Amino acid sequence: MNRFQIACLVFLLNPFTISGQSVIINEISQGLDGGKEWVELLVISDGVDLKGWELGDNDDGNWHPIALFKYIDTWSSVSSGTIIVLYNGGDVDPAIIARGGEDTDFSDGSVMLPIGSSTYFADTGPWGLTGGAFSNSDADDCPAIRNSDGVTIHDMAITHPTATVPSPGLGKAKYYTGNTTAGISDDSQWAVTTSSAGTPGLTNGGDNSNWVDQSLPVELSQWFASSAHGHVILNWITESEFENQGFKIERSQNTEDSSQETWGEEIASFTTHPDLQGQGSSTNQQSYSFKDTHVKPGKTYVYRLSDVDYRGNVTPHAEIHVRVEPPGGNHTSQIKTYPNPSNAGIHIVLKNDQGIKHLQVDVLNLKGELVKNIFSGEPLQSEMVLPWGGMDLDDIPVPSGVYIAKVSGPNMSHSKVFTIIQ
Repeated sequence: MNRFQIACLVFLLNPFTISGQSVIINEISQGLDGGKEWVELLVISDGVDLKGWELGDNDDGNWHPIALFKYIDTWSSVSSGTIIVLYNGGDVDPAIIARGGEDTDFSDGSVMLPIGSSTYFADTGPWGLTGGAFSNSDADDCPAIRNSDGVTIHDMAITHPTATVPSPGLGKAKYYTGNTTAGISDDSQWAVTTSSAGTPGLTNGGDNSNWVDQSLPVELSQWFASSAHGHVILNWITESEFENQGFKIERSQNTEDSSQETWGEEIASFTTHPDLQGQGSSTNQQSYSFKDTHVKPGKTYVYRLSDVDYRGNVTPHAEIHVRVEPPGGNHTSQIKTYPNPSNAGIHIVLKNDQGIKHLQVDVLNLKGELVKNIFSGEPLQSEMVLPWGGMDLDDIPVPSGVYIAKVSGPNMSHSKVFTIIQ
C-alpha cells in the first residue's frame, strides 16, 4: 500500500472529518460562571434526521460528549431554518431565563431544551449539574455536532489544537453573523459579546437573519372561500405578522387535468387594494377579506394567497378550491379543531348547512400535500366531530409541526391551521 492509499484510508477512518454541513453551530455562550452554558444549533438542510446525533466538545481532537439526541420521531425530519438551543438545565443562564426557559413548541421554528430534565436528549456529559462542559482553558473549548455515524458535521473550532474560530471565553457569548457554510470557518464572520447579551433561539441579525428566517413572515390560522350570490368571498385570519407588506391573490380556473392548471393571473395585490396591506410586524390577530366578482356560476376556481415581506420575499399559502353557485344555491360551513396544540391527534368539528350534498375533510401539510383524508361523502347531520389520531396515509405518526384541516364542498372551501407536538 503506497503513501497515497494510506493517507486516503486515514482520512476515511477519521471520525472527526468535517462532513457537508446540514447543521451548524450558530451561537454559544460559556456562561457567567463556567456552568451556565448553552449552544444554539441551526438546521440548514430540510428534513434532517437528528436521531442519534450528539453534541460534544472535540477538545484537541478528543471527543467529550454532552448530549445525545434520542431516537424519537421528533428528530426524524427537522425542517430547514429550525433553531435548537441546548442548555445546562442544572445551572440555567440568565439569557435563557429571559427568553422564557424551556420551549418545546416546534411550530415557530425555535426551541430551547434543557439537558438533564428534557425528554428529547440523553445526558451524556456534565450538564444537568452546576459544572460546565467547556473548561474555558484555551481557544479550543468549542462545541461540535456529529451525526449517528460519528461523523463530525460542524466543529466550531475547525482545527486543533489551535482553533481557527476560538471559543468566546468565560462570561462571553459568540455568534455567527454570516449566511453561508463557507463562512463558518472565518472568525471575522463571528462576533463576541457578553453572555447576558446572547440571543438564544433568535436569529443573529443582518445576513444571518436573512439566511435563518426560521418563521414564516405571516402565521395564518384560517384561510377559506365561499360562494355567495354568484361571487367568491375569500377570508383569512393571521395570528401574527413579521415585516409583512401585504398580500397578493392569484386565481386559476380548475381543469380536469391538474397538469394544465396555470398560474399567473394576479387578481389583487396590496399595491392596488389598500385592504390587502399588511400590518408590518404584529402579534395581534388580524382579519382580511376579498370579494371576487369576475367569476361565472357553474365554474370551479382555484385561489392562491401569498404574503410579501419587506425584502420582497413571497411566501405562498395553501391553494383553495371553490365552485361558484348561482344566487340562491349557496351553502355555508364552519370548522374548528381541538385541542390545539396537541400531542395525540385532534378533533375536527364541522358545522354545515343541511343542503350540502358532499363534503371532503383532509389534513394537509404546509406545502398543501395530503397527509390524511378524514371524511368524504354526504354529511348526515349538521354538526360532525371527526377524530384524527395523528397518523398519515401509511398509519405512521406524523412529525411535530403545523398542519391544515381543510373542508371542501361543491361551493366552498375552508381551512384551519393547528399544531402537532409529538
